[in-house]
Amino acid sequence: MSSLAGRLCIDVQHATDRIVAVTTNLQRPLEHISRLLTGREPEPALRCIALLFSICSNAQQVAAVNALEQALGWQTPLEVVRARQQLTELELIRESLLRLAHGWELPIAADQLKRLVSLCQHGISALQPMAGLQALADDPQRGELNTALQQLAEYGQQLQDIGSCGWLMPRLAHWSGITLGGAVPEALEPTRIEPLLAALREGRVTAEIDGQPRMTGPATASEITGSAGRQIEQRVMALLHGACRSMAALQTLPPVACMAQPVLEAGEGMALVKTARGWLLQRIRVERGRIAEWQIIAPTDWNFHADGLLRRQLRGIRVPVEQAETLVHELVLSMDPCLDFEVKIDHA
Repeated sequence: MSSLAGRLCIDVQHATDRIVAVTTNLQRPLEHISRLLTGREPEPALRCIALLFSICSNAQQVAAVNALEQALGWQTPLEVVRARQQLTELELIRESLLRLAHGWELPIAADQLKRLVSLCQHGISALQPMAGLQALADDPQRGELNTALQQLAEYGQQLQDIGSCGWLMPRLAHWSGITLGGAVPEALEPTRIEPLLAALREGRVTAEIDGQPRMTGPATASEITGSAGRQIEQRVMALLHGACRSMAALQTLPPVACMAQPVLEAGEGMALVKTARGWLLQRIRVERGRIAEWQIIAPTDWNFHADGLLRRQLRGIRVPVEQAETLVHELVLSMDPCLDFEVKIDHA
């Protein structure tokens, strides 16, 4: 993301070989972004989205345009809906590959990674015009795009094979004796967000449903209990398998509604879009042709809630003080935040 992205700080209190408390401080200027967009006409506001976000920028644009079209009462052609879905899936693949390669040392040759990312970027560039208001389904680059999608599908099976080679185990072996605990939050269910919509209308932009945190994306692969090594492996493999599924399905994606559409008020639109890190939500309200409200809840807001997965699983576990910072760092990395983060250990 841009310099407006914010920062994630994890403060850990450690005493007598045990983590006694975890504080998750997620600093995100979403209110500032909302104020920046409020008062603008829809098209200039939509153009701002591409400038404000660098990570998952296409997902942000697609969520925004989908919500805006709902708010304006416009019908979107099914071909455009499909193209936008392909656009966000291509971004999901690219973001997943980059995280797997640079964060988890996915055993893939540099030239092959470069080729995969290039194919994703080629498709993204061809489909980007579909993220505009009143986009037309006519696409003169469809032939070249289909070739890129086909090549990505062929690479998908190769990545599946890499996933079965156990490349993570040497790195995670020293966490096999550390057991995580705590009741994990429920997974975010896109078809059950009506309580969240009610809260957003009241101005409560919080990553909660009925007062409880949720988790989304690879974090949902977590077991209720289990070793830290096992859970990190599950999340990383969930990221890899998700990318492989997207690569295999790029050419056959049906236009789908990702949520049971709640009853919206006049001038209101809401959209959920799948990203590598989980569900991205935007709600927009338009009055007299201008933006009256623009609310965003990103996957990182769900996954790093103050009473979320990380705090619940780490509090009370036994881990030597010299290993605590590395363990927390790898757990955070396995949940794939969309911004920079730091871990601080307070040796009580």
